Amino acid sequence: MDGVCKVLDKIDLVAVTPTGSGKTSFFFLTILVMIAITANPSLCPSASFPKDPAIVVVCPTNSIEQQMEENMAKMGIRTLMINADTVAAARIRGEELWIKAREGISMLLLSPEQLISKGFQDLLKFERFYERVCALGVDEIHLLSIWGLAFRKAFTQIGFMRARFRPGIPIIGLTATLLADPKVSDSIFNYLGVNRGEFYLLRRSNSRHDIQIFFRTLHSGIDGLYFPELAWVVCNNDKTIIFAATISLVFRLKIYLDSHLPRDVDPNLRIRTYHSIWGTIELFKFNPLCQIIIATNGLAQGNDINVVQTVIQVGEPESAEMFVQKPGRARPNVTNPRAIFYISALRKAKAIKIVSQSDAENAVDAKKDGAVAMDRAVAEIITAHCKPLVQDKLFANPVTDTTCTCHTCAASPPTPRPSICRCSGCLL
Repeated sequence: MDGVCKVLDKIDLVAVTPTGSGKTSFFFLTILVMIAITANPSLCPSASFPKDPAIVVVCPTNSIEQQMEENMAKMGIRTLMINADTVAAARIRGEELWIKAREGISMLLLSPEQLISKGFQDLLKFERFYERVCALGVDEIHLLSIWGLAFRKAFTQIGFMRARFRPGIPIIGLTATLLADPKVSDSIFNYLGVNRGEFYLLRRSNSRHDIQIFFRTLHSGIDGLYFPELAWVVCNNDKTIIFAATISLVFRLKIYLDSHLPRDVDPNLRIRTYHSIWGTIELFKFNPLCQIIIATNGLAQGNDINVVQTVIQVGEPESAEMFVQKPGRARPNVTNPRAIFYISALRKAKAIKIVSQSDAENAVDAKKDGAVAMDRAVAEIITAHCKPLVQDKLFANPVTDTTCTCHTCAASPPTPRPSICRCSGCLL
């Protein structure tokens, strides 16, 4: 309510809430209120929205778009998803999605590349569509600096594209992982086209106290073929996601774990690899025989797979954001959710050295060191005794959050901070 009311008052919003907390509601509640008021202005005589209002939402992955489209449809919100795959499929059917988007669509879901495409620029030239857009949403905004600077330059163009919208259109930026470091956060705000102090920042703690965090030593070579530390996973009945940094590691883990399955078990059902294939997620959610997904980072962002109990990362997290995002795939409604990070002794030693040195010294080492670079924030997480404590520091988590009194939160409140931390460091 706090954030949605700001957007309805045409105030830019950046909302930071935990993984699994329902951030999508900022989008669908906003459009539902707009639709209700346009249908019955007496609900709020002081408000004014165009007839047939619409929100444009930028999503980082196709799977998030598809999941969001399905959730919106359940609420009766007319939604259209446009990305490279849906555009190609529509052309085969002889359908033009950009024309379909002009009228009657309340929620337009776009990939960053489609936002800056000629098709969308032409859509904005269509006056009826231009007039009815009431907000621009951006999901997983932490990726603006992570992916935008690395391999998806379209992320860095969102602020420029916002300038093409009607003046006064508010922006809704959502994430669970906005670092406290002003250099990082200010770059994200810049890409969004907002200035610090000129928007409403709703920051709640991103700590998930229901998830138990473990750090374990990986004795196997990450470039090898054998991973005995993970053999226990195939004997475990938890719905499990295993994250690997490369596709090569995904397949090597798959081959190794397949070799430990009983002969009467179908390895392609029990253990799946994920490469943006939505059918795998559906199989994982609804088929009890599908137990493990091995995936790269594409599955780490925003996907609501509400059966995940155990999350495993082979190797250190690539960033502090990934340290939060990947465990966040475990859902609040499962029993004893946990996240396990397997890190080699060599990388632990690297983390200790990084934390003990200045940034300048680490920069010198990085130039002459052939090993994979490690971010200082990741090094602090690895070396920290209490993992949740360093997470609170890195993300400026409030000590306490205001208790929500809505019926849903009253019936199922978030897990409170435990009196004694249960992470592997604190249990030693």
